[in-house]
Amino acid sequence: MEHTRETSGTVEVDGETYEWEIRRQPRPLAGGKWDGMGLSLRLKDFKREAIVLFPMPMRPNGRPDMEKQRVNVESVRNAVAAAIEAGWNPTSRGKSMVFDVDADGR
Repeated sequence: MEHTRETSGTVEVDGETYEWEIRRQPRPLAGGKWDGMGLSLRLKDFKREAIVLFPMPMRPNGRPDMEKQRVNVESVRNAVAAAIEAGWNPTSRGKSMVFDVDADGR
């Protein structure tokens, strides 16, 4: 697994280059809940974005992992494929679409 601490980068999926960027790090919500990391995805040279929301990573003892998260590049590739499968058309126009994915990006 390839991890990076960069806040943006590119991945290649099916011969196309997609740009990703961290939109937010995990954060606490009211009621003891947590939001996980959020990434924006874009096909290179196009403007339509997909926002992919990952779950909050938890430590083995059940507490949230509060460290700055590293991005798993393979999960980003999986998230691009999952967003396209769920109906995101990166070459179309319109608002950003939001997708919830699991820790593996599916």
